[in-house]
Parts: sequence; C-alpha cells; structure tokens
Amino acid sequence: MEKLHLVALLAFASVYTTLALDWYALSQANYAAIQTGLAQLNDAATQMNQSIIEQRNRVLAGLDNIDDSIRQSLFVLWVKYPNLNLTMDQLKNTANQIFKAANYKPYVAYIADDYKQSVTNNVMIPAQTIVQNILTAMTTFYAQQWQSCAQKYAPQLVQPQMSVGRLQQCISLAVPYFKAVSDSALAMFDSGKNGITTIISLLNTCSPTSSDCVTKFFNDLPNLLNNIVNAVSSLSGIPASIIQPGKPAVKECVDLITADVQDALQGLVNKTNSC
Repeated sequence: MEKLHLVALLAFASVYTTLALDWYALSQANYAAIQTGLAQLNDAATQMNQSIIEQRNRVLAGLDNIDDSIRQSLFVLWVKYPNLNLTMDQLKNTANQIFKAANYKPYVAYIADDYKQSVTNNVMIPAQTIVQNILTAMTTFYAQQWQSCAQKYAPQLVQPQMSVGRLQQCISLAVPYFKAVSDSALAMFDSGKNGITTIISLLNTCSPTSSDCVTKFFNDLPNLLNNIVNAVSSLSGIPASIIQPGKPAVKECVDLITADVQDALQGLVNKTNSC
C-alpha cells in the first residue's frame, strides 16, 4: 500500500513538473520581446531618416551657396566696372540664364528618398519574416508543451540572439554612406566656388580700354559659369560611386542576421525531438 502511495506521489510530481512552465507568461514574454525588437528597428529608422534629412539639407544649402557666389560675383563686376555700362538687369539675366536649366535640387531630394526607401525595404520586409519565424517556433513549442524538451528549450526563444531588433545595426550601417555623399558634394561645391573666382579674375587680362576683350568676356561668361554649375550639380556620379555600395552592404547585413536567427530558431525546434 505504501508503495502504491509512493508511485502516486511520483506520478503527481511528474505531472506537476510538466505543468511547471507557465506557457501564458512565456507567450507574453515572447510577444514583448518581439515588440521591443521592432521598437529598436523603428528608433534606428527614425535616426537614419533624421541623419539623411540633415545631410540632404547640407547639400541644398551648398547649392544655394554656389548660386549666391555667382550672383555676388556678378554684382562685384557691376560695381567694379561702372564704365562698362552694365545694368543690374543684364547681370540678373545672366545669373538667371545660368540657373534656369540647373534643376538639380529635386534630384538631391530624389536620391535621399530613394536611399531611405531602399534601406527600409531591405530591412523592414525581412524583419517581418523573422517575426513570423519566431511566432511559428513558439507555436511548435506550445503544440508539444507536454514534452520535457519543449519545457526545457522554449524559454530560450526569448534571448538577444533571437531578437528581430538585431537588424537595427543594418540600418545604422547605412548612415555613413549618405553622409559621405554630402561631404563629397560639398567638396565639389568648394571647388566650384574656387572656379568662379578664377573665371571672374580672367577679366583682369583685358585692358580697361579694350572693349573687344571685355565684350568677349561678358559674352562668354554665362557659358563659363554654366560649366561650373553643371559640374557641381551633376550629382548622378556621386550616388553611383558612394551610395550604391551601401545598398548591397545593408542587404548582406540583413541576410546574415536573418540566417543566424533562423538557424538558432531551427536548432531549438529540433531539440524538442532529442529527449
């Protein structure tokens, strides 16, 4: 009789041990971990967006500075050479002619938006897959909740290695690439400003009394300055050489982390059949 009583106690203890894991609490912790990871991604995306906006504004301000430099240089010519009978309207027309076709600002906004969208797609879409895989693994463990392996390994789902928030480092990886674009563009603008100074100084080669020389200078000036504008505002080569390598780098970062998380998840799920 005592043996039967002991067997009953052991059986009760075994059932109690099986039921010891609070699956509801584990599910809540798992959902909370997912939400925390997604919040980390959103924070990283917000920081990236702010950084790109700041760098875009630096470039746009640099373009405005080139515009101002040309207009100021033309004004200096008007003040310095009153005997040339230049009118302010003529100089304004020259400046407007230079910038009329230089529709570069929308392009700066375009490459910024395109880069942000590319990074977002490369990170956020795979993030959804990671979340789904985590939830699928949780469902598998829950379906086998009476097994000791499921009891043992299910809590390991809630650990940093499994977090979708790991992808935040891939978003951060994208930031320096766009900053490099703005730094390179501003370096080009500085070169353009120096070029403006050089071109304006060419007028000094003309004798004040040489009307033919001076006339030729002012006839050629719009085209000469326009060459500078075209050079410093043709930004298509900069994204190709700086931004484009950033896109596959971000994707590779995401692919590696996704593979690492999936391998860890699958490894845990496989352990449910090992004991």
